[in-house]
Amino acid sequence: MIDSKTLTVYIDGPLNAQALDEVQEKINNLEINTGDIVVMDCTQMSYICSSGLRIFLAMHKDVTQRGSKLIIRGLQPLVKNVFDMTGFTPIFNIE
Repeated sequence: MIDSKTLTVYIDGPLNAQALDEVQEKINNLEINTGDIVVMDCTQMSYICSSGLRIFLAMHKDVTQRGSKLIIRGLQPLVKNVFDMTGFTPIFNIE
């Protein structure tokens, strides 16, 4: 039996060019194992740039390849609209 765990990354404020390195570092420090659930908590994320979208896409690919699950939680309407307009909404499990 695999012991799975839930890992949560909180993104506060805008995910813009200035915040990319910090968010990427948080993600790189996660120890993701098969069956884990990774939650990107975006409740406090007020903006996302195109490079931020790429971080989410790369995270989805990495988590899926490891046999784990990515959940995006709490997208604000403005950010959700960006996901919708770029066609990302159907790719992700958004709560």
